[in-house]
Amino acid sequence: MQPEFGALWHPSPEYTERSNLAELMRRLKTPTYEDLLELSRSHPERFWMASLEHLDISFDRPPSGFVDLSRGKPWPRFFPDAGFNFAAACLQPPRSSQGSEQAALIWENEAGRSETLSYAELERRTRQFAGGLRNLGVGQGDRVGLLLPNVPEAVIAFLAIGYIGAISVPLYSGYGAEPVAKRLLDAQASCLISADGFMRRGKLIPLADIAAAAAASVPTLKVLVMANLCDAPQPAVHHVPWAQVQRHDPIDPAPTLSDDPFMVIYTSGTTGRPKGAVHVHAGFPLRVTQDAAYLFDFHPGERLFWMSDMGWMVGPFSIIAALLLKGTLVLYDGAPDVPDYSRLRAIAGRHGVTHFGSAPTAIRAMAANEEITLRAAAPALRVLITAGEVIDPDAFRWYQQRFGGGRLPVINYTGGTEVSGAILSNVILRPIAAGGFNSVAPGMAAGVIDESGKQLKGTPGELAIFSPFVGMTNGFWRDSERYIESYWKRVPDVWVHGDLAIENEDGSFLLVGRSDDVMKIAGKRVGPAEIEASVCDGETIAEALAVGVPDPLSGEALILFVVPGARQLADKALIEHAIALLRREMGPAFKPKAVIAVPRLPKTRNGKPVRRLARQAWLGAPAGDLNAIEDPSVFEELVKASRRHNTAGS
Repeated sequence: MQPEFGALWHPSPEYTERSNLAELMRRLKTPTYEDLLELSRSHPERFWMASLEHLDISFDRPPSGFVDLSRGKPWPRFFPDAGFNFAAACLQPPRSSQGSEQAALIWENEAGRSETLSYAELERRTRQFAGGLRNLGVGQGDRVGLLLPNVPEAVIAFLAIGYIGAISVPLYSGYGAEPVAKRLLDAQASCLISADGFMRRGKLIPLADIAAAAAASVPTLKVLVMANLCDAPQPAVHHVPWAQVQRHDPIDPAPTLSDDPFMVIYTSGTTGRPKGAVHVHAGFPLRVTQDAAYLFDFHPGERLFWMSDMGWMVGPFSIIAALLLKGTLVLYDGAPDVPDYSRLRAIAGRHGVTHFGSAPTAIRAMAANEEITLRAAAPALRVLITAGEVIDPDAFRWYQQRFGGGRLPVINYTGGTEVSGAILSNVILRPIAAGGFNSVAPGMAAGVIDESGKQLKGTPGELAIFSPFVGMTNGFWRDSERYIESYWKRVPDVWVHGDLAIENEDGSFLLVGRSDDVMKIAGKRVGPAEIEASVCDGETIAEALAVGVPDPLSGEALILFVVPGARQLADKALIEHAIALLRREMGPAFKPKAVIAVPRLPKTRNGKPVRRLARQAWLGAPAGDLNAIEDPSVFEELVKASRRHNTAGS
């Protein structure tokens, strides 16, 4: 399986000369990009110190070295003993002529209301809110849940939490109460910051009810802060209004160290509870800033618009990268197709966006509505970004040639919540083709391996990282063993990421998909165990298997196989009940493409569910090896049930 590597875009000499990568190469005296890549792997300290100096990022207190590996490769301490508070660094004014009056944040909502905050205004509000949080008893190391849509308050709260040395727990605003409570319980959060609600397609989404229900299930939670965003009813439980917290006098930042945690961000696994990736002040923030500068070629004063949610990695990424590089973050709180599919491009045009990010799912939707999408002009666009899931060559080609007019580079970018930034990416110093990656990210010693750890070229294998790197998670919150099991057990001293990839002889890569059962539903990463638990009520549905399958619009769709419980329902009622449970527990984003009732699920002899067989049955693909299955005939039952469903739906 080879990527389509006829280049769509070639860098011009003028483009490369003014790029951040070219400037870094001049500073490091590396004549070619290949030399820079080699230096970043063999001498990471030189690479990192030169890049921090170039990007004008300094420590409050210098580190005692570059990395301390005394605890082994899985537990590095980068920039040990350095003083650094990422939020305080984000709030420092730009050195440009506008200085503190430069726009830090531009926000627009679905109804067309907008607001601009200068660096001075963002700093003032953040320091005041930080003082208010401290006055409520939130201290250094406390975990604070953040359940907010894309509004200025989300940026202020995120920065304020880090400013006082507390730890953010970002939560997806589309979740139901149960997944919110699970994450707050695991983090042992003492505070939750939320809002009354937000508008989507003109309809009120009552976030306050979800926040109140989740808070009631978390015994460690002492404080609930509520912002009034749309004059919706406030929760009946005791809470502190946002305005009251905001009225506090400004305070100075906490003197945090390089390896002090600032965020626990959750990502789903194939089994068990969600995994809380722990990120530190001189890890994730430095890594995503470096990626934005060298992979996206983002310069001071430029404007980044990458629609996402605070609960996913792109939310914190965008805030930190735009502000540490002294650019402007553009936020949109609304649906991407209201009033129509020209909305995102129109926002880019209205606000002078230079860097536009989008998930493949959204790109495919815009391509399907091309005439409307391209109605709006966005002349300031300079770089396009795509990430979050595998992008097919057709969608990539449309994004570059139609959305970008054939003149803009598309940075295909893949990494993950646990690694902060990219493992593979496109860079603007090399030609860019449809659907692949033209480079390992600078600073990452990565490649493709077989089961024994031997590197592969030209054939699919596991994407792996061979050396510790700045930005890697400092383990999982309260679960060190699971962290080691997830990434470090398969090949000694090698991070095996869970993605299948192909490395070509020319150093380009193609991402094939996940090697585990984690799904990307409309770009949202979710583990099957969490989906399955949400629909198994013990009465109507006894067991469930959730699998992801290819989908032409969303990239990956959710299929649910369910075993009916003792309380019998007709097929249609059972399907409606499963969908209602999933919507209530997980939120409306996780709607299944199909719910299929089956008498039993495929399992190994020791009772472990085999999701692979359910996926193969739905796709009409061969079963493969059935030796470990308790009763191999279950596969034919799944095939017949899938056929019945598809026949009935056709």
